[in-house]
Amino acid sequence: MERPSLATNRPYYEVIRDLLAANIDGGRLPVGTRLITAAVADRLGVSRPPVKRALARLEREGRLRYSRKSGYVVGAARDGVEPVRLNLHALDLDLSGPLSPPSPQATWERIFQTVESDILNCMPFGTYQISEAGLGDHFSVSRTVIRDVLSRMQDRALISKDRSSHWIAGPLSARMLDDAHAVSRLLEPSALSAAIPHLDAAQLSQMRERVRQALDNRTAVSQTTIDFLETDLHTGCLEPVRNRRLADAARLSQLSLVVNRLFGTYIGVHDETEMLMEHRLVLDHVILGDGAGTETALRYHLDADHQRARARLKVLSVFSAPEIAPYLIRVH
Repeated sequence: MERPSLATNRPYYEVIRDLLAANIDGGRLPVGTRLITAAVADRLGVSRPPVKRALARLEREGRLRYSRKSGYVVGAARDGVEPVRLNLHALDLDLSGPLSPPSPQATWERIFQTVESDILNCMPFGTYQISEAGLGDHFSVSRTVIRDVLSRMQDRALISKDRSSHWIAGPLSARMLDDAHAVSRLLEPSALSAAIPHLDAAQLSQMRERVRQALDNRTAVSQTTIDFLETDLHTGCLEPVRNRRLADAARLSQLSLVVNRLFGTYIGVHDETEMLMEHRLVLDHVILGDGAGTETALRYHLDADHQRARARLKVLSVFSAPEIAPYLIRVH
């Protein structure tokens, strides 16, 4: 598979955004083509989080439209073309560019984030058994690689084994959410404070402006916009952290973000004014270079977000997961 290199100083998602934009503008991705995050990530040979952010950016630019039923679709609604799901591997996409070859990456690392995302997305909805054979077939990797991935997820307390030695994911309980929050409020404020000297002032201003626009139009804010803003604060702002163990540990404790995103996607976006004001306050302190103020504002936001996530988890728990990876089997 031809895949783009991300060995560049530009943000990960921007390289992906440029590749997709070039193929859309050149007609290689036809109007009406549904762009499913997992399918795009598989075609490009990259993980899902930056693809998701790239798709959100393309929607904001008008190259894609979004609906809860079809997801992201190439073109605007006025084009009048019905969405169609095409095999992206069958399309003659141009993935070339002045980028150097990607550095070698262990196979388990290549698929870990995707598997992690699949499992986190199902956990609020119940208990699922993970099929090692199905997982291997889905990613075309060996049983050794699959066990490496699953054992690492077990080390991070995301999955466990039952009495029959089957791998089990979920259910995501309020206790698990509480434990993750306790870790998050200890680690993430410190990580963000440490990142302040290395953050780009222009990018911070853009983040702050996006929050302002969302507050001005909060009755029309979509889940896509919310996802973009959450990524700005909880991922983008942590990218410059030199201590990657700290940054990775902070990211893995962000279960509230998973619950809130799933709630907004499948139940509906509610008034997010409080969340937006909390984001604005954190970014104001970051822009001022106020480390102590940043930590205090972020802890306040994390505490409030945790309470929102706790209430939303109760609602999600009575529904069935709308989209489940083929290697996950609902147990109860």
